Amino acid sequence: MPRNLIQGLIERRAERKTELDGLLTTASNEKRDKLTAEEQARFDQLETEIREIDERMRELDEQQQRDDQAADMAKRYGVGRVEVTSEPRTYERDSGHSYFLDLARMQLNRGDGDGGVAEAAARLQRHGAEMDVEMPKRERARRAAAERDRESLDRDLKVRGRGTVFEKRVNPNRTDGQGGYFVPPLWLVDEYIDLPRFGRTFANTVRNMTLPPGTDSVNVPKVATGTATGVQTADAAAVTSQDLTDTPVSAPVRTIAGQQDVAIQLLDQSPVGFDEIVFADLIADYNQKLDTQCWNGSGASGQLRGVLNVSGINSVTYTSGSPTLPELYTPFMQALSQSATGRKMMPSAVFLTPSRWFWMAAQLDSQNRPFILPETNAPFNPLALQTGGDVEGPVGRVLNFPLLADGNIPANLGAGTDEDRIATMRTSDLYLWEGSMRTRTLQEVLSGTLQVRFQVYNYAAFMPDRRPETISVISGTGLVAPTGF
Repeated sequence: MPRNLIQGLIERRAERKTELDGLLTTASNEKRDKLTAEEQARFDQLETEIREIDERMRELDEQQQRDDQAADMAKRYGVGRVEVTSEPRTYERDSGHSYFLDLARMQLNRGDGDGGVAEAAARLQRHGAEMDVEMPKRERARRAAAERDRESLDRDLKVRGRGTVFEKRVNPNRTDGQGGYFVPPLWLVDEYIDLPRFGRTFANTVRNMTLPPGTDSVNVPKVATGTATGVQTADAAAVTSQDLTDTPVSAPVRTIAGQQDVAIQLLDQSPVGFDEIVFADLIADYNQKLDTQCWNGSGASGQLRGVLNVSGINSVTYTSGSPTLPELYTPFMQALSQSATGRKMMPSAVFLTPSRWFWMAAQLDSQNRPFILPETNAPFNPLALQTGGDVEGPVGRVLNFPLLADGNIPANLGAGTDEDRIATMRTSDLYLWEGSMRTRTLQEVLSGTLQVRFQVYNYAAFMPDRRPETISVISGTGLVAPTGF
């Protein structure tokens, strides 16, 4: 096939070259120094067509060489005739695989369907390689189609004696109506800007487990009253005895879901996968909502119960009209101490908002030196250390306890609805169960208006009250959200 195309292009090139040489010969015979304006325009057009033909012949020649190499290899190994065909793409319609479900499996690192996480990762990698080949092919096809349409329009205009599509008016510029329509805007739709959202820092820090199927709650027994031992006052004296009692701790299974209705024309006509944009945005919002629920869910009306609404946690109050970092240091230590004292084990992390962290990092001593410095430049006795540079996740340490910034911690609490919170805890004591992310595409429900409904939903159960004594929360007027941060 490439050979036949190359032969046709060679003949076409020879015709163009003959016509181009004819223009030069005519000018020479008429003893002219240069071509006329009409001849020059035709000369430039012929040169452009010859360059395009040369480029196309080069591409076809490379393809023919690859085909010849494949045929030689097949003959060498006795495979027989080799034919290059189109292999179905990984996520082609009716393939049985879902790109968005595989993406969710990768992001959540869970799910056993369709081969599990490992197969999902392999399919996503294969899909990426396919798109590296497919997108350039589509771009070349669009350019070729546009060039054919331009040539067709050019021929039609010449037949009607109206010049070419490249005919210009006097003093054209980029003003619409004066040539500006020939300078279309460039839309980099592949580089679209997503909506910024905080992630799931806290939800990823607690103990994550797969939600068991077939249940609407997860229940864990808890020892309420323990046994007891004591010194035997004398031989044969009574031994200390105390009956053990238990109580259940329950985490109801909740649903977090979202949907978006999209006109089918947008899906058909958009040059990018608009469905991918919608699903990616829905999943990002799911992650933020889950993290927010783990912090401040009420436990009622279908919500999870968040740590800030658990009974029996340790409360530390910091009251100040002009808060400073040295003043905050004592409540910090009190919160860590109460977590350790109540749990009988050390806490593992301190959580605060990104704005609270940057306010702390901006605090200066009496010599205008920052209290918090990078770990490599730490002074002898810093109040805290800076260890990270991300807006979320680990950002520093205080008394060697990691500080984690989470933008989903509410900042509208307190009497004035303007306070944020700082929390310390042993995160392995808190349990989060999640199911496999579900995605759905529904056409029938909106078929009467040519729309498609995209849905994302998942089931989750959170148990922050398994050991409430491990959680300490700092509140008070000293934690009014800092202005300017």
